[in-house]
Amino acid sequence: SAAELRRIERDLHDGAQARLVAMGMSLGAIEALVERDPARAKEMIAQARENSAEALTELRDLVRGIHPPVLAERGLPDALRALALRMPAPVEADIELPGRFEEPVETAVYFAVSELLTNAAKHSGASRVWLDVLYARSAPGGPAIRVTVTDDGKGGASLDGGSGLHGVRRRLAQFDGVLALSSPAGGPTMITLEVPADPLDGAGTAG
Repeated sequence: SAAELRRIERDLHDGAQARLVAMGMSLGAIEALVERDPARAKEMIAQARENSAEALTELRDLVRGIHPPVLAERGLPDALRALALRMPAPVEADIELPGRFEEPVETAVYFAVSELLTNAAKHSGASRVWLDVLYARSAPGGPAIRVTVTDDGKGGASLDGGSGLHGVRRRLAQFDGVLALSSPAGGPTMITLEVPADPLDGAGTAG
């Protein structure tokens, strides 16, 4: 949580806050120019309007990063399908979940999948990615959401040090979740994660 708060603070400081400070300075300059150089003042007003739109976009992206609207409104399966559609490499998604889960669990799974798909797209050289999500009622550690991300890329992925996968594993550990990696040189890479969970309505399917 502390790390997430630092990330939000950094994003605000470097993004929207910086733009808003610049806008305030611009508005002061515009005020001074309105009478003696109205043409220049008009140009600066247009620039300030553009900066305000960019600041609003950055704030919306930040809020979406805290809790994506599609996750709140439509649930984990649709949110994951939307993620898959945004990836530059084709993602074949097979998602079978029985209902809604606790919000922190859905959020953790969403951001874990986002990191895994982004890693596959950016680092693996894959031409295709497969995303499989199911509710594993008979998982060894008890009922869990099980996610498998497979790509046909170059392999060689690692859980070491500062890698994104290390961060995913650390985040999942807060929910007693686990992550397993198989990524031989030359590929394919298969990453499986499980997060203990029960549907809010008590439903469940074997898996």
